This record gives sequence, C-alpha cells and structure tokens, in this order.
Amino acid sequence: MLIGTVFIVAHVWFKAPKYLLWMGLSCVLPSVALAAQTLMTNVQLKLTAPWFALFYLGGAWAVTHGMLLKANSRLNMFAASFFMIMAMSFLLYFKYIDEQLWPRIVTINIAILCLEALALPKVYTLLKRTDLLEKLLCFSYFLLVAYAVIRTLIVIVYLQNVQLVTLATTKWWMMMIAVNILFSLWFAIVVSAVAVKERFSIINEQRLKDPLTQLYNRNGILEKTGDLFKNLQHGEVYLVMCDVDHFKIINDTWGHNVGDKILCTIADICRSNIRQGDIVGRYGGEEFIILLQSSDEKSSLALVERLRKKIEDQLFINNIRATVSFGAARIDAESQFITALEIADERLYKAKNAGRNRVYFN
Repeated sequence: MLIGTVFIVAHVWFKAPKYLLWMGLSCVLPSVALAAQTLMTNVQLKLTAPWFALFYLGGAWAVTHGMLLKANSRLNMFAASFFMIMAMSFLLYFKYIDEQLWPRIVTINIAILCLEALALPKVYTLLKRTDLLEKLLCFSYFLLVAYAVIRTLIVIVYLQNVQLVTLATTKWWMMMIAVNILFSLWFAIVVSAVAVKERFSIINEQRLKDPLTQLYNRNGILEKTGDLFKNLQHGEVYLVMCDVDHFKIINDTWGHNVGDKILCTIADICRSNIRQGDIVGRYGGEEFIILLQSSDEKSSLALVERLRKKIEDQLFINNIRATVSFGAARIDAESQFITALEIADERLYKAKNAGRNRVYFN
C-alpha cells in the first residue's frame, strides 16, 4: 500500500508519467482487500468475498492499463469490461445462488489472467525497442502473467475440495500468498527503477535543451551529433546553418517578446519538417543548426529548400512575414563538426550577401 501510494503521489503532485498512477492503483487495490480480509472472521469473509473480488480485479485492470500506457497503447475497454462483468456474474452466482468456494476462486484467477494477458502483445513490442531496464520491466510483466497461469492451475488441481474454514491453512494457499507478495514487491521495485531512470533522462534532456524553443542547445547538438554518427548506417550527413533575416529589425520594431514567438514558430516548423533521425537545434540568438541524413546532396538541398519555402509562406504573429537564409556543408565524421560549421557559416553569409532568403550548398 505504501509503495502504491508513493506512485500515485508521484503522478498527482510531481507530474510523473500517467502509467505510475495505474501502477500505484494496482498495488493499493489488492493490498486494501488483503489487509481487510486478514482482519475479518470467517463469517465476515463469506459475506464480503465476492465484493472484495472487485479490488483484486481492479488491481489486474490497473497493472494492465499501466503497462499499456508505458507501451504507448490503450486498453481494450470492451474486452476488459467483458471479463470484469463475466467474472462478477459467476462470483455472485456461486455465492448467492449455488454457493461454492472453489468455482469462485477459479473464476477470479481466470479473470485476472485474462485481464493481464490483454497487454501481452504490446508489452512484447515494447520489449523489442527499449533499453535494458525497460526490458527487465517487460520480462517482469511476463513473469507476472506466467505466475497467474501457474496459480490458476494450482487452484484447479489442488484446491478442489477446500472449504473456507481451512483455505487459509492449506500449504498451497500459503505458498501462493507468499509468492504473490514476492512478485508484487519485485515488480514494484522494477517499476520504481524505470521511473527514476526516466526522471534522470528528462533532467538530462532539459540540460541539453534551449529553454525558449525546446530545441537542442549547443551542448545538445554536439552530444546528439555523436549519437547520430554512432547509429549512421548509410548515406551522408549535411550540417545546415540558418539565420533569420533582418531579425534585429523585427526585435526593434515589435519588441523581443514578439521576436521570441517568431523564433518558437520557426523552431516548430523546423522540428516538424525534418525526418526521423535528423537533428535540429538553436545555436544561439536567431541561428539554428540542422543535421540531415540523406543519400546525396541533391535530396538534402530539396529538403532545405522546402523548409525555406514553408518559413517564407508562414504568417507569424501580428501578420509579420519573415525569411531565413541557409548555408550547408557535408560532414563525414563527428570530429569534423567545427570544420563543417565554419564552412556552413561562410556559405550562410554568401546567402545573406546574395540577397537573403536562399540556400547555399557551395
């Protein structure tokens, strides 16, 4: 309950990812039910058992939904609702119409298994595209589902003749409770580790981001350039330097607040029109740098020309029009960054001297 509460507080008060809220609920709901049931008499247990099942089913729903959110997916609400409704129908039937304990235990275990299984395809997809710690989270979830299968089989095979009065003293039941606690603690620890790692990643990203435009700053550009060349499979890389034309006039005429909004709009245009794997950053003032991966100079030139045209056609705040000049150079290795930057800067000034609002690749 304490671990789950921490997850919920982390989301509500500290804006942690939403999946932590659901992971917290998956800890709290079964814990509340188990804690309450341990304090009850057998008579009270008989009266309330079907309704406490909602807490256990809710916990399974929550952990499934949390894992799907982590995998950037959504829970199939129709399927989840169907399993919940069917499970409660069977539980109430075997409580108030044909009172039997074993079918109720089988029902709730099968329902929990079905709910948790809903996330398996997306968790498998997440496993293939994440880092080591998130892979451990995926494996832990697979282990959780595998245990749900084993637990269901144990209930079916070994607890057929159990009575409520003796259930809590059977070795199989005691073993399942112990394993449940161990798996839950392990899963919570892994979720905590993933959440902490995500927070450090966010802090690191913020260190590399320009606070105004949220593009990479100089340090970010340099660091991401290294990553780009490490992962480069084929093609060429071009460093493109661009500068907003007559930006001082815009600031002097309309004020720095308007100038900042124009820079943010240009940053958004650049960000939304580059390809996956390309890098865009703010080098300083009204200067931006783009690192493009392409097969040749011609295709890179075409992409930059489209970008120039989009900015030219954009109507900015207060109906202001603005243009951008570009200079580009090929960069063959991370170590050539400064050399390529100097060449691109020279070509940028050629574009400025030639009348602005144009692209120079040579």
